[in-house]
Amino acid sequence: MRRILFVIAFVNLLASEVVLSQDFKNSIDLRFRTGFIVPHHGYMKYFITENVTGFQLNYGIQTSGKKLWHWEYNFPVVGVGLHHSGLGNESLYGSLTGLYFFINREFLNKDSRFNIGNTLSVGLSYASKWHDRVSNRENMVLGTPINVFFQYEVNASYRISRKHLVSMSLGVAHASNGSVKEPNLGFNILTSALSYRYLFGKKLLKPVEKPADDTPYSVLNLAFFGSEKAIDGFTGKQYGILGLSMEKLYRVAPLSMLGAELCIYSDGSIPDLMVDKNDNSINPKASDKVAISLNATYLLSFGRVSMAFQPGIYLKNGFYGLAGVTNKAGLRVMLNKTLQLSVAIKAHWLAQADFIEVGLRYSVEKHEK
Repeated sequence: MRRILFVIAFVNLLASEVVLSQDFKNSIDLRFRTGFIVPHHGYMKYFITENVTGFQLNYGIQTSGKKLWHWEYNFPVVGVGLHHSGLGNESLYGSLTGLYFFINREFLNKDSRFNIGNTLSVGLSYASKWHDRVSNRENMVLGTPINVFFQYEVNASYRISRKHLVSMSLGVAHASNGSVKEPNLGFNILTSALSYRYLFGKKLLKPVEKPADDTPYSVLNLAFFGSEKAIDGFTGKQYGILGLSMEKLYRVAPLSMLGAELCIYSDGSIPDLMVDKNDNSINPKASDKVAISLNATYLLSFGRVSMAFQPGIYLKNGFYGLAGVTNKAGLRVMLNKTLQLSVAIKAHWLAQADFIEVGLRYSVEKHEK
C-alpha cells in the first residue's frame, strides 16, 4: 500500500512540474508602487513634501526560443507598459505618466515556483506640470512636459499556480529631457512594489534546438551624430551638436561585445559655459567648441536591438577639463546588416545630463564568427 501511495505522489509531483514548464504566451502584470523622490540636488529637499505612490500595468509576451537571445537570457518576457505616479509635490510637480517597452528576465530555472530576476523599462513620460516663468517658476526640475523614462528593478516572484504569480520588487526610475531644454535636474524615484501577474493564451514549450551564435568576432563602426541642447532656462538659447565617432568592438560572449569609442564633436555651448565658470575672465576661441571623448563600450544584443553602456573620460573639453568623467547609455536598432540607428543619453558624473545623441552607425568592417 505504501508503495502504491508513493507512486501516486511521485506521478502527481511529476505532473505538476510538467504543468509549470508550460509557459503561456501572454500575461498581464499589475504593480502597485510606493516610495520617494531621491533629492539629488539641495534645492529639491525643500519642495519634496509627499511620498510617491503609483501603479504600473504591463502586457507581456513570453519569448519562444526561436532566437538565440531568448536562450541566453533565460526566455525573458518582453512587452509594453503604462506607469503613473506622483512626484513628491502634487501642486508644484504634478504627476508622471509613462509609456515604455520592457524586458523581464528571470535567473533561476523557469520550472521553479520561486524565482528571482530583473526588469528593464525604457520609454517616454508626460509630466503634468513643468517649469513656466509665469505660472510655475518654482519648478526647476523639469523644463518640458515630454521626457525620457527609464526604470530598473529587481524582482522576487512566486508562482501560485499555472496562471497566477505574485512578486515583490525594488526599483529606481528616472525622468528627464536630456538637457534639450532647461531646467532639467530630472527626477530619480526609488520605489518598492507588490504585483500580480495573470498568464493566458496558448501554451509554449521550449524548442529542442538552440539557434546558432552569429555574434561577430569584431566590428569597426563609424558614426555621424547630432543633437540640440540648452544650458540656461531663462534665456532659452539652444545650441547645436554635430560629431563623428569611430568604435572598435570585440566579441567577449554570445550576444556580448566589448571595446572603445572615440568621439569628436562640436558643442556651441562650451564657450558660454567657460565664460560663466571663469567669471568673464577669458575670451573663448572658436576651437573651444570642439570636444573629444573616449568611452569604453559594453554592448548587449537582443536580436535587432542592442543596449550600449559607455563610461568614459574627456580628452578635450574647455569646461569639464582633461579627464573629466563622461558616460553614455543608449539603444541601437539594426536597419540592415551594416547600418544602425542609435539613440543615447550623454551625461557627466553619471547623473548630470548633457544631451540626447541621435546618430547613424555604419559597420565598415565586420569579421563574422
